[in-house]
Amino acid sequence: MPKFFEKSPTEFTPPYAPYEHKNIPNLDTTHELEPPHPHPDLDYDPLKIFLNWTAPSRIYRKKDRSYYTTIGIIVVLLSLILLIAQEYLLIAVVIALTFVVYVLNFVAPEDIDYKISSQGITIGDHFYVWAELDSFWFTNKEGQAVLHIYTNLRFPNVLMIPLGNAPEDQIRRVLSRYIVFLEVPPKSTMDKWAESLQKHFPLENPHK
Repeated sequence: MPKFFEKSPTEFTPPYAPYEHKNIPNLDTTHELEPPHPHPDLDYDPLKIFLNWTAPSRIYRKKDRSYYTTIGIIVVLLSLILLIAQEYLLIAVVIALTFVVYVLNFVAPEDIDYKISSQGITIGDHFYVWAELDSFWFTNKEGQAVLHIYTNLRFPNVLMIPLGNAPEDQIRRVLSRYIVFLEVPPKSTMDKWAESLQKHFPLENPHK
């Protein structure tokens, strides 16, 4: 073989020659990255409880005997009129409603927990976010302070919350941050009719 086709073994360099140690950078362990610290905002708890209290689940006041006597007389007279008109289905409805009224006014409600937080209002096992609530006002019913809240829901349209021993002024300040406070309590036609009927035809003896 001609000599110009021959190569000296010392002149051959493999295509993937291993790197020499002098070309490998030394790692400085003093500048290693530290593990990330938790962001300070992650320690912020968005749920903040402003107020909580315990009160009856509905407005309740024990009625005297005159209340049930008046209700009984009204039901009997109404049933007789419907019987003459042969409205048997309406008689059944009147009796059913009378039973409901009797139970609601005779059986005392249980106490439940109420809570107002930065997320919304909790009533017992039900939770309402602020987006579901519209406005609020206060009234006094059956000798008790009551918080009324209009909702954006079809049902319930209005929440009625007995305050018990909860401070009304503090509740007003907290709720005003999220929903509108109505200084003049709104009254529907049904409310006005019920108040007028109660005023002229009281179901209880007013002189007791």
